[in-house]
Amino acid sequence: MITSETVAGPLGRFANRLKREILTNVTPVRWAADGMHEERRRKWAPHLPPLDLAQAGLVSTLQRQGVRIGPLDDLAIPTTDALKPALDRLVAPLANLPTGGASTLRPSTDDLLADLFIWQWGLQDRMLDIVENYLGVPARYYGADVRREVGNSQTVGVRRWHRDAEDRRTVKILVWLNDVDDQGGPYAYIPLAETLYAVEKLHYVAGFVDDARVADMVPAGAVTAATGVKWTAVVADNCRLLHRATPPIARDRFSVTFTWSSRTPMKTEAAPDYTPDQARRIRSGLSARQLACLPPALACG
Repeated sequence: MITSETVAGPLGRFANRLKREILTNVTPVRWAADGMHEERRRKWAPHLPPLDLAQAGLVSTLQRQGVRIGPLDDLAIPTTDALKPALDRLVAPLANLPTGGASTLRPSTDDLLADLFIWQWGLQDRMLDIVENYLGVPARYYGADVRREVGNSQTVGVRRWHRDAEDRRTVKILVWLNDVDDQGGPYAYIPLAETLYAVEKLHYVAGFVDDARVADMVPAGAVTAATGVKWTAVVADNCRLLHRATPPIARDRFSVTFTWSSRTPMKTEAAPDYTPDQARRIRSGLSARQLACLPPALACG
């Protein structure tokens, strides 16, 4: 049966694009959808967890700028000390995989789940407290995406300018698993004010934007590249910022991305491709709060 969690392929992409077009361009529909979302935020406001100064500072930065770049350790998320060696164990075999002409390589799902620290890291209460306060509603968590971006200079996929279309707001944490310089494929973004100007002038709804069109709208000096040493963390709302994975030239880039949205996202996502045993492993040891953050296809069974 096709549900809101299982639509995929060309039909799913068409449906998501049509939904985004309607929500953007049909004013009464947009007003109604925005009104329902604000009502959800209003009802949840009394239940938002309290934050310490560091957490509140991060939320404030995301609200004002849409991005924060700094050491992963600054987030003070429990199990980060166990996360790092688990990720290191994934990078070595991933680095030795033949590319087969691909621009992006990922470990197998079994390899990714060999150390549950990796997938479950984003379900720590401290992290959920930050995300929930930024979103204003309960969070949905999509797990970890470990990637090797091959240094082939190809401008394909997310290496082109775009905004994510999952929701009104998201939180993504992108962590460098090797040192990343200007030629190593850094995350690049256009600051919020310049993004909003470009989006308006381009009549942008969703999809990729050519470099030349972006260059016409945005001064070259406004583009910011998030270079950094290993374990640098980019915390960003990619639904608000025009951004890209700059094509790596001199060397491959290794990273892990953790993603959260609301539980009523604007984009219909395909059901995660996990076996029943893999789904049981993901759920193992999770609290009721953590289970509630999983996509429906993972949260039961």
